Amino acid sequence: MIPVTYYPPATQRLVERNRGLIADKPYAHFFRDELWLHEDVLPHLRAPMDPSKAIRPGAELNRLLEPGYQEVETGYCGLPDGSGYTTSLTRFPGATPEMFRWWFWWHSVEAARYTLWFPWNHVSALARNRDVLTAPGLSDEQRYLGNSHVIDEYIGAELQRITIDFVAPGELGIDQNALAGADIHGSACGYVSLRKPGIRCATMVHLIRDTDDGFELRSRYFLADHLVLGRGRTALDIDKAVPAPMKARLAGERLAYEQLLHDQIEFTHLAGLLPDLYAEFGPGKNSA
Repeated sequence: MIPVTYYPPATQRLVERNRGLIADKPYAHFFRDELWLHEDVLPHLRAPMDPSKAIRPGAELNRLLEPGYQEVETGYCGLPDGSGYTTSLTRFPGATPEMFRWWFWWHSVEAARYTLWFPWNHVSALARNRDVLTAPGLSDEQRYLGNSHVIDEYIGAELQRITIDFVAPGELGIDQNALAGADIHGSACGYVSLRKPGIRCATMVHLIRDTDDGFELRSRYFLADHLVLGRGRTALDIDKAVPAPMKARLAGERLAYEQLLHDQIEFTHLAGLLPDLYAEFGPGKNSA
């Protein structure tokens, strides 16, 4: 493991704000600002991957249900249409899919919880439908699937104000009936939108696959893959009207790199605290 040393000035100020925000919370002892990366990730950050090795959103995502691994599990690149592609593999020894599914709604109850995940870069993540988080008789997935998280966070040095609309994997073209057979027992998939100017700008895939000592998280981000302006009945597909150079400025190789670095830092950090956090605050424990 190697220490993370990339902390832009705005995030240096944020970590001190977060330290104060969480100080009186019962889970404050899980606020750990020393961050690490696995050394074997470094080569994948030093140069972009071959774009021909990227998979595309839609039915091609079912390749993630095949045994073994793709040729590139961790990497980034820009694509010819100007969009960006990020693929990331993180291992969670000693953790279970139940812990992952619980985390994906628990962290959205109050802003302070989100800071545990990435103390230097996370500002706030709040569920739009707050009532479902504490409604009785629901599974963990029912508390975040179909819900939206309103999120402020730094990706690199840039503050992103986004919304993630969580959907079932089937809505992205993944065969949900085949998940269990592929040892996948958890997911967090969704569409990412910039709140201003209200453009859906990315597709996110997280699939949890069992391993002998816990689980592994296989993530894919398709950045500026299909641009949609607005939401609901007023949504307007503007993708074909946006030329590749403009997409590349919005996302492309630059954002794909920053997304990979962010993903590897936050999920490596989460892997180190999730089992103990769940043991203390999971179902039937301290409600925090």
